[in-house]
Amino acid sequence: MIHHILFDIDNTLYRASDGMDEGITRRMLQFVARYLGTSFEESLARRASGLPKYGTTLEWLKAEHGLTDETAYFDAVHPESELSELKPDPNLRAYLLSLGLPMTVLTNAPMSHALRVLKFYDIDDIFTGIYDITFHGGKGKPHESAFRATLDASGFGVDETLFLDDLPKYVRGYKAIGGRAVIVDETGKYADMAKMEGFGRVDTVYGLAAILGNY
Repeated sequence: MIHHILFDIDNTLYRASDGMDEGITRRMLQFVARYLGTSFEESLARRASGLPKYGTTLEWLKAEHGLTDETAYFDAVHPESELSELKPDPNLRAYLLSLGLPMTVLTNAPMSHALRVLKFYDIDDIFTGIYDITFHGGKGKPHESAFRATLDASGFGVDETLFLDDLPKYVRGYKAIGGRAVIVDETGKYADMAKMEGFGRVDTVYGLAAILGNY
């Protein structure tokens, strides 16, 4: 039985099509280009080549390109103005509460971003814990240590926690430690993957209630 839900934030609690996903990716690539001294197009290619070995762009920059100023990275990728890329969702709070289960957040973003987004939707107070990338020393999802530390802090086990995220490598990471996961897939591009690999799949977080009984 599921007694606890572990949520990603970005493109999971809100729709990827709202605009923030595009903004975060653009700002991330702009930072990479400035930091490496390359064109935007080259930064895109170099990130695409290096990222599969790491959980995040930040982890890749630190490991392969000597980045030490995490604050500069976070400030560039997650400025306060990023909230303009979100659309209000007045139904989200009531919907999440209607699920009737303890809920925790695990994000590869910094706490400033996490709180900014959660407060925008007026849901920052409904989670039993919010665990960001700094809580995990910069080594977040899909590393086993990030999942284990978050679950230990939340007081729930893998066998009783359902994990929701929008990225295949993160749900695969959770499944690798014996967990059950649902991929949030607005466009349906991961439908075949979810079926073949045994993940649940919803278009948006609003599909979660209908499939909870399957777990």
